Amino acid sequence: MTMQPVPSDRRTLILTLGALSALGAASIDMYLPALPSLAEQLPGPVGGAQFTLSAFFLGMAFSQLVYGPLSDAIGRRTVLLGGLLLFVLASLACAMAESIPQLIGLRVLQALGAGVGGVVARAIVRDLYRGNQAASAQSLINLAMLVTPLLAPIIGGQLLTRFHWQSIFLVLALLGVTCIALTFFKVDESLPPQKRTTTHLTTLLGGYARVLGNRYSLGCILTGAFAFGAFFAYLAGSPFVFIEIYAIPAEHYGYFFSTNIVGIMIAAFINSRVVLHAGPLLMLRIGVCIMTLAAIVLLWSASVPGQLWHVVVPLFFVVGSIGIIGANAISCTLQPFSDIAGTAAATFGFIQMLIGALVGTAVGLLHDGSARPMCLVIAVMALTALGLCLSLIREPRKGTE
Repeated sequence: MTMQPVPSDRRTLILTLGALSALGAASIDMYLPALPSLAEQLPGPVGGAQFTLSAFFLGMAFSQLVYGPLSDAIGRRTVLLGGLLLFVLASLACAMAESIPQLIGLRVLQALGAGVGGVVARAIVRDLYRGNQAASAQSLINLAMLVTPLLAPIIGGQLLTRFHWQSIFLVLALLGVTCIALTFFKVDESLPPQKRTTTHLTTLLGGYARVLGNRYSLGCILTGAFAFGAFFAYLAGSPFVFIEIYAIPAEHYGYFFSTNIVGIMIAAFINSRVVLHAGPLLMLRIGVCIMTLAAIVLLWSASVPGQLWHVVVPLFFVVGSIGIIGANAISCTLQPFSDIAGTAAATFGFIQMLIGALVGTAVGLLHDGSARPMCLVIAVMALTALGLCLSLIREPRKGTE
């Protein structure tokens, strides 16, 4: 029987798991204000700064598939410490990058390290807690992941203004060292050797085939992934739109970014109440419709001369709709797969991050010094999500997969 930590140890453990889960978000959001500076100071192709964001998404995509089975086979702590060490070394190397192509490669390694936090933290919660305690622990971890995008861009903007872009990666390395110390001293091994399992490649591939072969789940995965693609286009393009086009100081970019994160939190709160009556599928459709309408308005606003608020207002609804879409897309994806929920979740995460990598590359390739590339990619992603939602997703019959 698994021993439960005493309350004080439980609080420390949950805070540690929250910090581990937030590592990926911090690595993305803290350096967003520095993207224009990277483009100016490091030699590389036009739009290459956005490619560094795509590289991070690519690394995160593959980390979704690796760390879960690996931690099931050799234990949680070993995998955590190994991934965190990779993150620290890669972050230090990023600070010493001398060109955009170098930084692209190093960001892949940094993401492979950062990805360990979220995957293994969820596994530890499953090991230690059940029922309401598990839900409570996961809610606190999710709170840390929401707070991070509120603070990270503001911190990154201040570091960029007071020091230089390299300081952002040094702070991330310090955060990684802190996570290593917390893991070493506060996180005990939660998966004893007798409970460890080795998942064979054929079993894994069979699970992924089951998920992708289910029309309902595939529709939910692709709808959610393309909707997140719109959000990733915002991540890749908004630093240039706000800082270069609308002349927002880099240290103030984080405040605009945080406003949209508040929109996600408000939408998530509304969804948590309404979904109990409306159901996740209807809420998913509503969220995608809101995003698509806002994306069309955003694209029109970028096509005509206008003021900053003409872009900020529709962006608020595009980004805020993620608070409705995200939870319901993953909930509907997992619905037919109670026996391989982890595999279904990993498939969702992999495709989501893979599309993020492609979207960041597209925004970089289309970069023309205006807001149009970002707004165009957002609109294409939203319209694609809507089309997939309407064409692929039908309410599954009870008792069928």
